[in-house]
Amino acid sequence: MVEAGSSRTETKSDAARLLLAAARERFAVAATDLLLPSQARLSEWQRLTAANLLAGVVRSIEDALRADLAGSFKAHDGLYAALSSARVPIALPILERAQALRDTELTAILVRRAEEHRFWQGRSRGADDYLFELVRDADGAVASDAMELVIARSRRFDRFQEPALGRVELPAEAQHKLIWLVAAALRHYIVQQHRIGMVDGAIEEAAGRLIAAYDEGESFEALAFRIARRLHGDGRLGGGALARMLEDGILPFFIAALGVRCGLDQAAVWEVLSDPRGRGPVLLLRAAEVARDEAASVFVALNAKGPIFSDFEGESAIAQLELYDTIDSPAARETLRLWQAHPAYRASVARISTRVRTAAAADAA
Repeated sequence: MVEAGSSRTETKSDAARLLLAAARERFAVAATDLLLPSQARLSEWQRLTAANLLAGVVRSIEDALRADLAGSFKAHDGLYAALSSARVPIALPILERAQALRDTELTAILVRRAEEHRFWQGRSRGADDYLFELVRDADGAVASDAMELVIARSRRFDRFQEPALGRVELPAEAQHKLIWLVAAALRHYIVQQHRIGMVDGAIEEAAGRLIAAYDEGESFEALAFRIARRLHGDGRLGGGALARMLEDGILPFFIAALGVRCGLDQAAVWEVLSDPRGRGPVLLLRAAEVARDEAASVFVALNAKGPIFSDFEGESAIAQLELYDTIDSPAARETLRLWQAHPAYRASVARISTRVRTAAAADAA
């Protein structure tokens, strides 16, 4: 059961800090152990799906950089042949050996994509889903946005209907970081294996071109926020719509809708939603002022496919509804205020809180 009484023994500030630390700690562990099955805290399916997604996006960046760089090294037959042979990965093995891909923020994104796919697989399969209803909406702007979202959703699956990170999927900061990491790995390969110097200019220019061509605004998440804002402005983003998004397996749309209603970005909503003690969805729905009966429908839909990172099985929806009755909207909004702060400040609060709690546990032992 959710510890409803805990809110009476913690200050509002501490409740927010502890919730933030709990969510970040889960992803910090996942980032550390993502590629180590024996120590993974994620489920085996989540771990493998996240690892495959990571390998896929690194390969796509590597392919783009190698294609660009090949032209700069035509005079070096061996290197040109290696760069032109897409069958043999170069960057990924180097990055794995260097453990350069163990990043908490990136891991959170990858695990979210795995969870999104799990929700998609468990969706209701009957009439057209919520997005296709919006495609036929009488409001032309809503219909146009919905069609763009349907197209963007199609990019999130490979030919076997497995989750994939398409051309534009990651937040710009994460994408840029990966591009520079892959560029550095290719530099290491060129210098160490082919003994070629004076490569930094060509590599930096190739990476710069790839970064300049990246438009985060085309991502599914960005498009979902755009249509969510439009629906909210028209008063059409109520609890019923939230439940439909979950029932139809459109978890990123649900995240965007909650973000719009709570004044939070995508990463913040996901972090709160992922609280392992199951309080996150309650705080989000309370802050969004979703009515009790509608909140109950959302809790049921959210837990129907298995709770997201919750320690509670089976009765999660009941426990969350009980907690819902003990928290008012102003208190929920105050707790979530921390997630409206600058991301760097939020990360620092989580880091210090986690370190202090770890030290206290070690002292107690």
